[in-house]
Parts: sequence; structure tokens; C-alpha cells
Amino acid sequence: MSSRTNEFDITGMHCAACVARVEKVVNRLEGVADVKVNLLTRKGSVTYAPNSTVTPDDVVQAITNIGFGASLAKEGSHTLEKVNYKPQLYRMIIAAVMAVPMMVSMTGHHLFGWPMLPAWVELVLATIAQFGPGLVFYKGAWGAIKGGSLTMDVLVALGTTVAYVFSIYNMMIGNHELYFETSAWLITFILLGKVLEEVAKGRTSEALEKLMGLQANTAHVQRDGQWVDIPTTEVVVGDVLQVRAGEKIPVDGEVLEGQSAVNEAMLTGESLPVEKAQGSKVIGATVNETGVFTMRAEKIGSDTMLSQIIKVVEQAQTSKASIQRVADVVAAYFVPIVIGLAILTAIVWYLGFTNDWGVALIHGTAVLVIACPCALGLATPTSIMVGSGLGAEHGILIKSAEFLERAGQLNAIVLDKTGTITKGTLVVSKIQHFTGLAAENVSIMTAVESCTTHPIAKAMAAYGMDQVEQAPLPVVDSFKDVPGHGLEAVVDGKDIKIGHSRWMKELGYLSDEVEQAVLSEEERGASVSLLAVDGIIRSLWAVEDEIRPEVPEVIKTLQARGIEVWMLTGDNRRTANYMAKQAGISHVMAEVLPQDKAGKIEELKKQGYVVGMVGDGINDAPALTLADIGFAIGNGTDIAVESADIVLVRNDLHTLVQAVTLSRKTMTNIRQNLFWALIFNSIGIPLAAVGLLSPMIAGTAMAFSSVAVVSNSLRLKRAKLG
Repeated sequence: MSSRTNEFDITGMHCAACVARVEKVVNRLEGVADVKVNLLTRKGSVTYAPNSTVTPDDVVQAITNIGFGASLAKEGSHTLEKVNYKPQLYRMIIAAVMAVPMMVSMTGHHLFGWPMLPAWVELVLATIAQFGPGLVFYKGAWGAIKGGSLTMDVLVALGTTVAYVFSIYNMMIGNHELYFETSAWLITFILLGKVLEEVAKGRTSEALEKLMGLQANTAHVQRDGQWVDIPTTEVVVGDVLQVRAGEKIPVDGEVLEGQSAVNEAMLTGESLPVEKAQGSKVIGATVNETGVFTMRAEKIGSDTMLSQIIKVVEQAQTSKASIQRVADVVAAYFVPIVIGLAILTAIVWYLGFTNDWGVALIHGTAVLVIACPCALGLATPTSIMVGSGLGAEHGILIKSAEFLERAGQLNAIVLDKTGTITKGTLVVSKIQHFTGLAAENVSIMTAVESCTTHPIAKAMAAYGMDQVEQAPLPVVDSFKDVPGHGLEAVVDGKDIKIGHSRWMKELGYLSDEVEQAVLSEEERGASVSLLAVDGIIRSLWAVEDEIRPEVPEVIKTLQARGIEVWMLTGDNRRTANYMAKQAGISHVMAEVLPQDKAGKIEELKKQGYVVGMVGDGINDAPALTLADIGFAIGNGTDIAVESADIVLVRNDLHTLVQAVTLSRKTMTNIRQNLFWALIFNSIGIPLAAVGLLSPMIAGTAMAFSSVAVVSNSLRLKRAKLG
């Protein structure tokens, strides 16, 4: 029994410690293999062990028991939790209304000698702030403590309560040193920081929101001979749809009637519309620019290409990069250490520097409120979210944060030749007959090559069909594909073999005349197939493919960035070297059988390279899987796309360079975030401990530390990927 995975929507998380709590409690469930929770998307992914009896309800119950909200995410639905900062804003305004009079009173008293507010007025104002807007921190702290962990809410609740309770104590014993304004002001600024943080976090999901906004809402469907409008979500496979000029295509399918030009820029990046006619495939969410056509729905809901893209982006944003382990480890011990340091600070101040518990407690409070695990918790997921969204906008689908991280570490990239380095549109450039009737040779070659779907065979069969015109092809009595060599068949009782010169040489069929002709064609980059009838080579067919126009520039850019490039092909070495020279590639792996491609990747990895593999065919799938990062060209086979870690949707190798650039810039951004989050606490806590930061300044700084981290992540949105 294979493992299964469920996605959950989780609410109520504020910081890295909250994430750690959720992951910890779910991991405790026997039968759970892996848990990944994302603070930013508020989603969790739970993978169960084979034969696990854990149900989604068990997971939801475990999460809700520690004070968070949880529900099973709807399969196939793509919704983003809208940023709702209004509750925090209202709390902040109420707290500010309570804090400002006390701050004005205190400032006026020290600067201008104004009378202070009566102590009972300050008590009323502080109490409203403490147990009105501040109640949210008590609730969060109580939930955390019940769950056996400590979070940012605990720090805030402790810090503000110390200032509030100690002020009441001083008020009762007649001491005029009151700190009511400190607790109210802390609550105000921490809530302000939360408001700004929520607004900033909302901007990190803009790319995903744009993708979701591409979906068509309405479809014109044929029902009982009439065209009726229904929501796109109600379309079923097999429905006949009508798409009018200027409308979005509702789902993926095939054109039945009509002609049109469709703008597919949102997927392919191609600015020119693509002509569509009967039999053409169309993609949901692309725009029909001109004519009207009818189509048959083939893929709906979560199966459409747009839904698959959205799903990949969501999964990447929920996953974790390995660098996040730093933040996770720190967060696990952060709050308990801070509480210990705050208590130690208060004791040292009281015993060593002053005999005044008021001063000592205020310095301890400053330590509590300067520390902020929120910034640590946001450092990685905000960058991953912006980075993966930026990738999607450029046609780069990254399936996991791990792959986004690793792509920038590549120092070797292997490119499959046909369909990756070349356009993959093969044409027959020459036929040379050595013996036999030309028409008979063409007929035999065409009949046998029509039995397979290999790209070279398809090019030869198409060319042959044009040559034989309407004449009937000979009957192929038996057929066999010989991987890495060619084709075997029996036609009209004759033994037929079609393949490359190496195979013919092994069979003992190759003459000096034929070998010379083959060399001549291969030296100019053609792939040569030979036709042998009953052991005698009759003709030579040369097939050529053009190099993609962007390839030389892409190779040059990769090499300039310290990445060595290899070309991998089953072609003979002469043809491979010719193509490599045109592309600017100095490392060539030629005459590689399909089953040996993965072995070549393994050889490079053993040499210490971090290897990326780029391919588009079924036979590339094992190599794509084995590589450190597998890149699939968007127009490749489903198997290649499924096997890859990163899909280059646009049929342009420039996106390969962009993927590497994106990875490097994202990782730099994450390191910057972690640096600022760690250095902020490393400097701020000692300053607060030695009395250089008042609780109000400390609280203000803490409130803005998370905003600073998220704002730095948002700089990625403007990154140039080349």
C-alpha cells in the first residue's frame, strides 16, 4: 500500500514557534511519516506511512487541541486565504486610544511640568488596553502553554503583564513609579507591527493570485441542441463547448469545428497567437482572439494544465528548503532561552546594580519584548513564496523549495540533443541509393518507418509518403524495434534492417563506399539511417535538425556562471561533435543508448558534480530522476514532465538560465533574511539586558523586525532573471 498525503488549512499561527508546535503534535501521531507546515500560506501537508490508520479527522483534532484552527483542504480547489488585517487594525486603534493620553501626560510632565493623569485614570486606560486588544496575546499564550510549548504570544503576554501588575503593586503601596503607559504602548506597537506584517505578507502571494485569476468563470455548453451558459466548474469531460472571439477557453480540449488564433502567452510566453483548427489542442485559460470554434472538453477541474501549474506552485510554497532547518532549530529553543535571560536580567539588575525591583523588572521586560521569533519564522517562507511565484510568472514551475534551493548549486548541466538543443523538427535532407530500384527502396523504408513513432522515423515516413504519392505501400509481415540500433522487419519475404552505420558494421553489411558516404553526411551534422535488404545496403537517408536559435547564448551564459555543459545523444560522435561545435559545447557524450543515459548522469555525480539534466523525451525520464535537478522542457512528454523537478513551460532554453538565476537570488535573499533576524536578536537582547533599550523602544523595534524581513523578501519581485 503506497503512502498518501492530505493538505490542511491551518489558522491561528503567528511565528516559527507556532509552526514547530503544529508539526510536533502531528508528528506524534503514530502512522504519520512527514509533516510540513507553512506559516505564510497557513497550509500543512501531512504524509502518512504505508498502512497508516491515521485519518484527516485525527490530524484536525490534534491541531485544534493545541489552540489552532484546522480543516481538510478541498481537493482540486485553489483558494488563497485573503489577508484580513482589519481585526488587528481595530485592536491597534483601541490600544492607541488608551496609550496616547498616558504618553502625552508622561511626556508633558517631564518636559513642561504638566500634572500627571490621576493613577486611577491610568489604571482604567491600561486595563482596557491589557484585556481588550491585549486579550489576543493571552489567548495565544494559554493555547501554547496547554500544548506544552512557548511562542511569541507568551513573550508579549509576560512582558506587558509584568509592567501592568507591577504598576498596580506600586499604586497600592503609594509608589508613584507607574508603568501603565509601557504595557499599553507595547500592545499598540506590537499590533501595529502585526498589521503592517499582514499587509506585506499579502503581497507575497500576488503571483499565485494572478494565476488563479486566469481561470474562466463561464462556459457555453451544448445542451439538447442549445447553447447554454454554465459555471466552468460544472463542465464534464466530453462536453461540447463553444468559444467566441475575445473569450477565455474554459478547459483543456480539442477543436471540433472552426478556426481561430489563440493567445497562449500566459503559458508559453509566446507573444504571437497560435493558429487553431480542427484537431488542434487548446488549453484552458488561454484567450481566443479571433474566430469562433467548438471544442470537446478533455481535461477539467484539477486535471487542466492551469490547475496543475497552480498546484505545483502551491506545493512549492508549502514545502521547506533545507536552510529553513536553521530557523526551525533556533525557534525550538528561542522562547525558553529568552524567558530565562529576562529573569536573569531582572535578578542581576536588582542584586548587582539597584535595589529597585521596578527598574530591574523594566529591564527584564525589555529583554522579553525585544526578542522576536516571528522574523525567524518568516525569513524562509516569504522568500520561497515570492521566488516560486516569480518563477511561475516566467514559465518556471518549481515543484519544491528543495529544488529551488538546489538549482543554484549546480555546476554541471547535461542537455539532451534532440528536442532540447535542437528544435526537434526533423527533415530528410538527402537520399542516396547504392543498389536496387529507387521507388522500391523508398516504399520499403516508408512502410517500415511508419510502424514506429521515433522522431527520425516519423520524418522519414512523412517524406516517403510524399514520394510514393498514392501508390500502395508493401505489407510489413513482422516488425521489431531494436533499441539503440534500429528496426528489423520482414517485407514481402525479404529481411529488412534499418539503422545507423555502427549496427550495420556489426552485422558485416558496411562497405567502404557506403561508409564514406555516411562519413560525409555525418560530418555536416546529419543523422544517417541505412536500409539493408537481405544483408545488402541499398540506400542512405540523411535527416537533419536545426539548433534552437537561443542555444549558443544560453551555453555561453551558463559557462560564464561556472557551470560546465555536456551534450548527451545517441548520435554517432561525428554528428554529435558537429552539433556541439555549433552550440558552443565542449563536452560531448555521444553514442549513448537510451538505457545508458542515467548511467552517464551517475558518472558525473561520482566525479563530484552537482548535476542538472535537461530533456523532453520518454527515454530521458530515468536521467531526469537521477540528476540532482531534472529540468523538463514544457513541450516534452508527460513522463518527462512528471519525472522532472523543475518544468520549463516556455519552449525556450533562456528559462533554464532564469531558473538558475532565480535559485541563486532566492537563496541570497533567504540568507539576508536569516542574517537580519538573527543579528537583530543577537544585538537587541544584550542592549536591552544592559539597560540601553526601554521596553517601549524594544517593543517598537520588535514590531518592525518582521516587517523588515517580509519587505526584503518582496524585493525579489523586482529581480531581473536575465
